[in-house]
Amino acid sequence: MAQNLYTLPVPSTALLRGAVFQVLPGRLCTLMYEYESDDEVVSQQMVFSGVEAFRCTYYKAVSVDIIKDAYDKVVDLEITDWLSEIVDRLTSARQNTSGLRHLAVYFDDGPCYEFICKGFRAETDNTE
Repeated sequence: MAQNLYTLPVPSTALLRGAVFQVLPGRLCTLMYEYESDDEVVSQQMVFSGVEAFRCTYYKAVSVDIIKDAYDKVVDLEITDWLSEIVDRLTSARQNTSGLRHLAVYFDDGPCYEFICKGFRAETDNTE
């Protein structure tokens, strides 16, 4: 059962230009997006830290379960085959795997972004 970590403040259909994915130094990935509130444009980003792996899957290739669980939400999918595979590889390489989680978020009509990572946070920057 997926655990909800964060719900988008608006439906993903209301995002002005969709989500923009970035890979940053230091094993960080971000998803940036904007939406209109009553009197301003709100810029927000999801930050995934301690990233060991990520993938992007589009609409028809996404499992129905992930769509159901992660639609407009960041969820922890808990123990999955993909997480176990990455943990096994890292353990074989004598790397620290404590705290790794399989997180996912699905935007309307895709894509679905998935991360094997250690941390997640949402940040907001309001602009006029």
